[in-house]
Amino acid sequence: MKPTDKRKKNWGNPIIDKLMQLKYSLNDAYHNNGVDTKDDKNYVMKLIQDVREHNLEKLSHEDGLLCNSLWRKYAN
Repeated sequence: MKPTDKRKKNWGNPIIDKLMQLKYSLNDAYHNNGVDTKDDKNYVMKLIQDVREHNLEKLSHEDGLLCNSLWRKYAN
């Protein structure tokens, strides 16, 4: 039986929801595969902090491209 995923899925902001899921993927890659994700995780955490502080509703084009590349890099 597969254990249930206890991670929160709805943070109230769709951007934060996706960034948190990306952060979880980075954590999984680190814990399961031993991949060094420190720099990428710091970037994502800084982005989450900026979205929360400034109530951003849309990421910049560059941030979106980098997040997409991180999704591809750490896809399970």
